[in-house]
Amino acid sequence: MQPIKLGVLGTGHLGTHHTRILSQLPGAELVGIHDPDRDKMSKVSTEYGTRAFNDVDEMLALCEAVVVASPTATHRVVAEKAFLAGCHVLVEKPLADSASEGALIVEAAAKAGKTLMVGHIEQFNPAFEAARPIIDKPLFVESHRLTAYRGRGLDVSVVHDLLIHDLELLLAILDDEVVSMDASARPILTDSPDIANVRLRFSGGCVANLTASRISLSNMRKMRLFQLGAYISIDFGEKTVEIATLGGGPEPPAGARKIELTGGESINLWNIDVPETDALTSELEHFLQSISFGSEPRVSGKRGLKALELAEEIIRTAGE
Repeated sequence: MQPIKLGVLGTGHLGTHHTRILSQLPGAELVGIHDPDRDKMSKVSTEYGTRAFNDVDEMLALCEAVVVASPTATHRVVAEKAFLAGCHVLVEKPLADSASEGALIVEAAAKAGKTLMVGHIEQFNPAFEAARPIIDKPLFVESHRLTAYRGRGLDVSVVHDLLIHDLELLLAILDDEVVSMDASARPILTDSPDIANVRLRFSGGCVANLTASRISLSNMRKMRLFQLGAYISIDFGEKTVEIATLGGGPEPPAGARKIELTGGESINLWNIDVPETDALTSELEHFLQSISFGSEPRVSGKRGLKALELAEEIIRTAGE
């Protein structure tokens, strides 16, 4: 099978990482990169030995697919241009800076008959992938996604930048509709919300309490899920998964730690083995496979749009 010819649009933090991985990824042929910032583009192209294109149309004409890692406000225009050039598109999350713009991207992909994937990288976090087969109809979910102030990702709110990761994961886990929410979001250091909390109730009965902040002193990326017979804790940063059961849940492996309770019962506590894989590499490999086999990507344009619509609803509710 011939390598797929790809280009990267945008050489910021994530665009640089996409360029690095694609420059050495089997199954991919990195055609080049484009960024209006010529100095930044030149530096990245030199570092990873790829061509810097001043003319985006010239690059698109040579590509079968592109990664859109430009600022969120440009996603629609850039993605539409790529589709018109006949390219498949992986667009970094959030899909767009508004649901209406996101819907136009999804529409453009369908019209062009091309693959559209949204870069919700936590879907490919090895800890989440290891825990996914065990997650079964959680009744309560709690997540904390906190980062120290980094001075980037500030073109969108913390809901669109950080909280949307957990919104998309919940939509994948539950496959249910949100029936009610209570939300709070506040700007602290920027003009848009920097800290947010939302309580969601889903049609299947699950309740989720999610917190995101980009002004914390330390980083935390954890999700805790409670389901019949089991408690599952996923640490996305440390890449660990801890399971606790009291009968009725998954059978513990040999060597699981037992916590004895009064009445003769015990809690079984153990960690799942998490493979040492790189989430962004796995995401790009999945994108290539989706193109090669004509299959729907794990995070399709429609799913990315649904997460974006939910993010917008949280911002609206928080402002009421």
